[in-house]
Amino acid sequence: MTDQDDPELRLEPEDSAPETLAGRAAIQAMSLRLAEQARREVLMLTRDLDPGYYDRPEFIEALRRLALSAPRPPIRILVREARAPVARGHRLIALARQLTSAVSIRRLGENDRDRPEAFLVADATGYCRRAIAEVHEAVASLDAPREARLLRAEFETVWEQADEDTELRRLYL
Repeated sequence: MTDQDDPELRLEPEDSAPETLAGRAAIQAMSLRLAEQARREVLMLTRDLDPGYYDRPEFIEALRRLALSAPRPPIRILVREARAPVARGHRLIALARQLTSAVSIRRLGENDRDRPEAFLVADATGYCRRAIAEVHEAVASLDAPREARLLRAEFETVWEQADEDTELRRLYL
């Protein structure tokens, strides 16, 4: 019997090779594909909800479908600054206000506000990561569980330190 035949010794499959994405359109397309493939959760770390990527009807619709079908709060978002997206009427904020039990948005904690990167993780399987959020270049994969789990673990750590943001609360008049 070889090592590959023994289930105890079988190694986890390798992540698929990441793609290097250049330009807004490529990153938009990958973000949409990740949102559409998600069945359990989408995690996002973003500076200001990156309207060029995430304030698009097809992306919001993919998240809405996930939010309505997943059993636990499936969409969690960490944002550096919420004032501008609220003022612009960002569709993600509207979605979070409509589906309060399915979409959670928190503001990055004081120690994490200077983070340069932005990323999206779908089901701890796929990811799209921009090392510098303001630059339209990313590394992404639809099937890279090892890297996606690392980003998910990083997200969880930062989530625990994040704050509720009064800018994101719905005002009833």
